[in-house]
Amino acid sequence: MPLPPDHVTVTVPRVAALLVFYGALFVMVRALGTKTIEPRERRTFVAIGLVWGPSVFLANWLLYKAGAMSFLPWVNNALHTLLWIGFILTWLYLGVRERESLLVQCVLFATFSLIVKYAEQLLFGTWEHGSFFGIGDNGAYVLGWSLADGTYPLLTLFGLRFASRWIRGLVVL
Repeated sequence: MPLPPDHVTVTVPRVAALLVFYGALFVMVRALGTKTIEPRERRTFVAIGLVWGPSVFLANWLLYKAGAMSFLPWVNNALHTLLWIGFILTWLYLGVRERESLLVQCVLFATFSLIVKYAEQLLFGTWEHGSFFGIGDNGAYVLGWSLADGTYPLLTLFGLRFASRWIRGLVVL
């Protein structure tokens, strides 16, 4: 089992900087998509966020334990998965899913993911793994996980269609 790297540094100023960065990205997400979540979509928003945030938090830890991901400190992992993925990317999804093609949505998500990963790498020294499942170097690792994150709209679409069989009130397109 890999050990956390010594160079990963989480401090209050770095966490504050990440929160300011997420806030700036949230302003962009709202400008791209929707200013508010409509009342009819609030249940959908909560359902998506509650599935993506905690499941990716756990997946990041398990992938680290398996050696496929670099270590994300608990604070970084929690902010990344619960705030960035569970809240902000869910907001983006609901804002663009009706207006943009699935391809454009995937490009948006992969691009935002790439930007966030490099910001977290700069702030905390994370996302430093040497390859993406044996492919390339750190650049391939960051790009590979960003492209994987680009599947968020597709997976969410199918997840909503599946979950709507059991959860009333989900808005499925």
